[in-house]
Amino acid sequence: MNFSTDTGIKYAELRKNQLDTCWQWLSSGLDWGPDDVVLDIGCGTGAYTKLLVDRGNIKSITGYDKSRDFIDVARQVNFEDGKTTYEVADATDTSTLKPEWKSAFTKAISIGVFQFIEDKKAFFKNVYMCLKPGGHLLMRFQHFNALGTGTLEIMKQYMSDHPKWKPLTKDYTYDIDVALLFRGTRNQLERLVIECGFSEVNVEEGGRYLYGNHNKEEFKNMIEVLFGQIQHIPPDRKQEFIEDAYQKLVEINHRDEKDRLCIKGLFWFLTAKK
Repeated sequence: MNFSTDTGIKYAELRKNQLDTCWQWLSSGLDWGPDDVVLDIGCGTGAYTKLLVDRGNIKSITGYDKSRDFIDVARQVNFEDGKTTYEVADATDTSTLKPEWKSAFTKAISIGVFQFIEDKKAFFKNVYMCLKPGGHLLMRFQHFNALGTGTLEIMKQYMSDHPKWKPLTKDYTYDIDVALLFRGTRNQLERLVIECGFSEVNVEEGGRYLYGNHNKEEFKNMIEVLFGQIQHIPPDRKQEFIEDAYQKLVEINHRDEKDRLCIKGLFWFLTAKK
């Protein structure tokens, strides 16, 4: 990600156009209510954290991320007094988790984080530790088999191989470390989660994920934020790079009946109970 405070705020604003789609699977995966005290693991800029406050009618939610930059933005743009708390912490490092989080949460969510986790067993054990008995975990993440099939991966590879941009982006390394992506079967993942103490574990493969509410300029703004390659592009050519990436975005995706771009992204979804 091409991150700065300015781009982080812009990214947080852009994600608001994805909230309807996110709420569909959040509300279909679990029931939310005024007794829920929620933990958002790897909350980023807090867009989904605030979404649960606004639509879930929950008691409170604590979001944490290992990136202080993300947390700073979350506190600026997605904070609600008395409902949201944001902290810097590492999902696999127990020493960074607050002692008062032990058995404190009725539900935990983790959206788009698991693919960045190296110690996956430590991740699940720490989530289990933070949940109350009977608490639930809900996750969405990218699986190894989806690599190369999602829009973002296709576009990043295309721009890195593009004759015009390849000489400038040769030093770019992908944001997602392929070695960290989960490569096993659904049954293997379920067994790992059960080994960490959970029950009623279910893993499902997701299909196309729609980011159809953005207009052209918003898609271009998202490319500017998400494409780490831009750091290697001269400032006077940045808009040219973004335009080429946008044209590829249009080329590899289709439009629905409302003329919205339907963006391909394959995910796995996991639910589990403590």
